Amino acid sequence: SHGVNYHHPTTGTEGSTFFMPGKSLLGEGALVGAVKQMKALGQKKALVVTDAVLVKVGAVKALTDVLDGAELAYTIYDGCAPNPTVEQVDAGVKLLKESGCDFVISFGGGSPHDCAKAISMLTTNGGSIKDYEGVDKSTKPMLPLVAVNTTAGTAAEMTRF
Repeated sequence: SHGVNYHHPTTGTEGSTFFMPGKSLLGEGALVGAVKQMKALGQKKALVVTDAVLVKVGAVKALTDVLDGAELAYTIYDGCAPNPTVEQVDAGVKLLKESGCDFVISFGGGSPHDCAKAISMLTTNGGSIKDYEGVDKSTKPMLPLVAVNTTAGTAAEMTRF
């Protein structure tokens, strides 16, 4: 996604451009719709980035049931904690590569979304997440990412950071 004036310079006295390509599915059936769209794009296996509490209380099962129904494979990474660390991102990248995942699904609130974005970007760009502090440091597109909210708050699912 893009933010204010990213790739779109200010047009003088005409204000700023806000460009954030993406798609939001809302309401009943949105999860089924998102999974169908990923399958239609040819994705084969998801890394589901979440936290252990959402797995323990059974919330992630709503997602895995839809993935199973669509015959999409997945691996769950539930090592995400509030304010994800470099080590958590690295562990997610390692699991994604070892499991042969080709896209990422974040499931939860801001922390799983932020961790998933970092995992997706780092998988294609390499290095350490520390190398990307700042704006516009990555040079390659990140893996496809679907963000599934379980909270209302930060809008981390919609931003590129």
